[in-house]
Formats: sequence, C-alpha cells, structure tokens
Amino acid sequence: MAVGAMNERAKIGVVRKIIISPDEGRILGFTVKIGAILPKIKVVSFYDVIDIDANGVVIRASENLINIKDVVRIAELVEKRFSLIGLPVETKTKKSLGRVSDALAESQSGDILRLYVSSMFNRLVFEKSQIEKITLAKVIVKEERESKARQKVSLATEKATEPA
Repeated sequence: MAVGAMNERAKIGVVRKIIISPDEGRILGFTVKIGAILPKIKVVSFYDVIDIDANGVVIRASENLINIKDVVRIAELVEKRFSLIGLPVETKTKKSLGRVSDALAESQSGDILRLYVSSMFNRLVFEKSQIEKITLAKVIVKEERESKARQKVSLATEKATEPA
C-alpha cells in the first residue's frame, strides 16, 4: 500500500509491514519503505495516520516517519519478527484450528475486529469477542460450539421482545 503525507500531498513511501500489538490486539503502526535507490525503513505510529483505504495510508506529515529504534514497543516486535498472519490458532483446550490467514481491523481505533483462520479442511471466522488471547507464538480462541450453546433463545422470549 502506498503512504502519502497530507502536508506534501504526495506519495512518500510504501507500507512494508503492519505492526500489531499482541497484548492489546490492535495496530500500533506501520513500517514504511522510503526511497527506491537507497531505501530506508521508517515507522509511523497508528496515531499519526489520518486515513486508511484501498488506495493506501495517509499520514499527517512526513516528519511523523521516525526510526524504528525510537519507538521501543514497535522495535521489540520488529526485532522478534512478530506477524499475526500465519500464527497458529487453537482453542483453550489446545485443539488446533489452523493458521491466521487474514485479519480485519477498525480503521479509526486500529482494533482487530475479526480473524480469518484457514486449515486444510476449514475456513473459520472469529469475531473480537471470541478471541481469548494473542501471543507472540499463537492465538487462542473460544470454542465455537461453546459460544453458540450459550446463546439459546426461546421463541416465546423472542416474540415477547418484539415491538407491537
């Protein structure tokens, strides 16, 4: 994705990686490649992002691109090569469900709203409420059957709550 700066009204780089905090389950920022001949990798905090759409990421100003080492939390995740995509997914009872194939994040807050999990036989979707924990090594989710069993609704209750 292209990265543009609002103050320059031009493309200033390309997103190389989305930095996600496993502890918070949200986007912390992006690593950005600047330049073609002697490229540099910089980082921009999610808080300096104005907009994200299909065309790219718009940041406030090119000055918001800083060295990775200047942001300790992001530097640690980059050093550990953490990536949400490809992480194994399992239930609390350690049943393997596959690997994260994609994720959906809310563009205003950066919160991870949904995880897409693929295996050889299944393609599953887990909403934010079903995600128990994201670690550097795996994602733990609530068991699908367990969450559906808790949501029993009788027809009598359903009709009683409908407006007349």
